[in-house]
Amino acid sequence: MALEAGLLLPEMLSQALERQKQWGSRLGEVLVSTGALRLADLARLYGAQRGVPVVDLASEPRDEALAAPDDLDFYLRTSCLPWRRRAGETIYVAGDPDTARRVIADHDGRPRPVFIASRRDISETLRRDFGPALTDRAIFDLQRRMPENSAATRLTSPQMFWFGGFLLFLLLGLVLAPWHILATLNILVGCTFLGVAVLRYLSIFVGLLSPQTEEERAFANYGVPPDNELPVYTVMVPLFREVRVLPLLARALDDLDYPASKLDIKLIFEEDDRETLEAAKALGLPDHFEFIVVPASLPQTKPKACNFALPFARGDYLVIYDAEDCPEPKQLKKAVAAFALGDEKLACVQAHLNYYNWNENWLTRQFAIEYAAFFDLLLPTMARLGLPIPLGGTSTHFRTDVLRKAGAWDPNNVTEDADLGIRLALQGYRCGIIRSTTQEEANCRLPNWIRQRSRWIKGWLQTWLVRMRHPVRLYRELGPKGFVGFQIVIGGFTLSSLVHPVFYLSIGLSLAFTGVPADFNEGASLAIFNMLVLISGYAVAITAGLAAVSARGMAPLFNQAPMMPAYWLLISIAAYKAVWQLLTRPFHWEKTEHGISRMLPGWLSRETENPDERAPH
Repeated sequence: MALEAGLLLPEMLSQALERQKQWGSRLGEVLVSTGALRLADLARLYGAQRGVPVVDLASEPRDEALAAPDDLDFYLRTSCLPWRRRAGETIYVAGDPDTARRVIADHDGRPRPVFIASRRDISETLRRDFGPALTDRAIFDLQRRMPENSAATRLTSPQMFWFGGFLLFLLLGLVLAPWHILATLNILVGCTFLGVAVLRYLSIFVGLLSPQTEEERAFANYGVPPDNELPVYTVMVPLFREVRVLPLLARALDDLDYPASKLDIKLIFEEDDRETLEAAKALGLPDHFEFIVVPASLPQTKPKACNFALPFARGDYLVIYDAEDCPEPKQLKKAVAAFALGDEKLACVQAHLNYYNWNENWLTRQFAIEYAAFFDLLLPTMARLGLPIPLGGTSTHFRTDVLRKAGAWDPNNVTEDADLGIRLALQGYRCGIIRSTTQEEANCRLPNWIRQRSRWIKGWLQTWLVRMRHPVRLYRELGPKGFVGFQIVIGGFTLSSLVHPVFYLSIGLSLAFTGVPADFNEGASLAIFNMLVLISGYAVAITAGLAAVSARGMAPLFNQAPMMPAYWLLISIAAYKAVWQLLTRPFHWEKTEHGISRMLPGWLSRETENPDERAPH
């Protein structure tokens, strides 16, 4: 029928039939996902084949009086809508009328006539007609369902009471016994530094040298099902002012080694960003790319946009990518293998992240060392030790049903996946690590880097405050090991960023006023303690950085690792900005500009060796 209508050439149909055999999808899905047909054409062909009327919802909109807001979940789940009434009978439209007839009959208690409309028309109609309800869910659903997990409230009343009491005690102590109070605080902070250093030290051995977890062995040992048995996979990409990188994003998604007919790709746009939306339309992408426009509302954050799009996800699994990401082509298959081997408690797997422009300037080199140590060493170590994992914000692969059950993302938390990783752990789930790298664009300009880093730290502060609303309950639910791990990673890393410069100041003042005698009461011993803490922290961090970049084959970064202390001071500047914004603009999402690197086109040739094949995990 498509050939007779002039929609296809014979060679296009032959290619589609070969892909259908390999992928195991229906022919129409193959034709749409390869760009041979549009969804509207497929709907017309399907209607002619089945003898069912076809409705163009743009020219024949539905009767809004038939709207049933309470049935929104049913419409979303089944991709159907009540269209119009004729002869006293409600007529539905659906993309797949055969399936829809059964579920509509069960839902309404009687059979209903079902006409055909394209899946895209139905989704767009749902977003237009139920936009306010979907927006309300995206913003408030977590707050209503699980208020204790929402960062919408910065501090609860009990927290304000305890923080106020602590500050009062601290001020009183500084008046009555200033030296003892400062020394005690200094030692406590120093012990936090040492806890971070110990975890980093463990990561060098556990992350690189210990046996792999089941998730990391999955692709090599278990493999993945053949293409015709792979599930539908949703890929969500939130976009905001990303015109520069759109062509690169389209190329990266096209390069994914996964049946296109089983990819459900959602490009998510903000309503006030028409420029990016129009640029995406100009790319002429196949119709398995769905454009979702999020209505303007506050907070304007990435997690709110993802929440708005989540009800339209059709995949068994779901991954989040950022606009500038270049995932390894086999990453989705590796995630499927990991989920297939894991149990039902494996809710998410995190891929490794690193940068394709790591050697652009001093800032990108330091950023690459930090990322290598965090994603290649620290997170795998936390997974193997059974600690809750702060997810990375991109290349996070979820079981879609578990993600929905867990409350999805907190729209008020500006580092949403770090928060979600902890929440999944509290609900009894675990997150794994897969040995697959997504290459990103490292910030190569300092103001842009400060904006990004201050947002990350603000989100970690939000996460810590939310989880510490009930510290005793947190201890019971995570257990001693998980509780300590949470405090070291979420609390310790953030605290280290804030007080790192204070250690320099403390050492300088102590030695300036007391010299070097070992009289603790005069401060010299405290200065020596601080120097030992800093030296040990630096030594471990530099060693971990060297181990991580060595595993990635980034030899030019070896001589950059000793300069990490200067980079840490920049992190401290971002941390102070994060605290200020937490007080003044807690839900403001500072935009990171992408597509500004001079090395941006370098990865397109894909002629460099894959670092994952070198890493001796």
